[in-house]
Amino acid sequence: MDVSAENVVKCSTLLGAAFSIGMGAIGAGIGLGIGGGEAARASARQPSGHNTIFKTMLLGQAMTETAAIFALLVSFMLLFALSSSAELSSAAARLGAGFAIGFGALGSGIGAGLANAMACRGLGRRPEISRDVNMMMLLGQSFAQSTVVFALIIALLLLFRPAASSDMPTICRFLGAGLCMGLGAVGPGFGSGLAGAYGVFGVSCNARQKQTIMRTMLIGQSVSQSTAIYALVIAILLIFGV
Repeated sequence: MDVSAENVVKCSTLLGAAFSIGMGAIGAGIGLGIGGGEAARASARQPSGHNTIFKTMLLGQAMTETAAIFALLVSFMLLFALSSSAELSSAAARLGAGFAIGFGALGSGIGAGLANAMACRGLGRRPEISRDVNMMMLLGQSFAQSTVVFALIIALLLLFRPAASSDMPTICRFLGAGLCMGLGAVGPGFGSGLAGAYGVFGVSCNARQKQTIMRTMLIGQSVSQSTAIYALVIAILLIFGV
């Protein structure tokens, strides 16, 4: 078996690409299923509002898919856009990039799906307020997706980092940066989506309090996102060896 540095880099590249889209597909798949299932239940409860519910489901699912698209982009970059390398630090960086975007997409995909599901549930009660519900859904989903954007930034920094030595501390820094950002994005992505979901449902129950509900939702999501920012800062420090 050839365990040369070049082959180690190739194997790490393949594993990083597989982990990236594999984990990204899990999050988006669960989120899409939650939204679709709630839309079906809402249509059964409110058959006259089926068209409105169906449109909201598709709109929300398009947003939910964003996390998986980012993961797919990183996978394509790993497979086709990077030059060959024989540095072990490159192997660590490419595997770390897969960890970052894979785990990051997991939390955001599920979180965005929760907001979509609650929007469909709310329209099953009151399809006539679809405009307010859709606006809240998209706002809540955008916050839930911000963590995967952080993960994408770290993945790109790892893939296009400055040349580095291949000593053990450098290898651990690159792997650690990917795991730090990836795992640090799972909870905030899910938590922000949960806050967005109940914000959306709150508007469907009492649209007159939309501004109050929106303000509360955004504050809750911002606090939830703060932990992802901590992970982003540490991951950047790890990459650049500060």
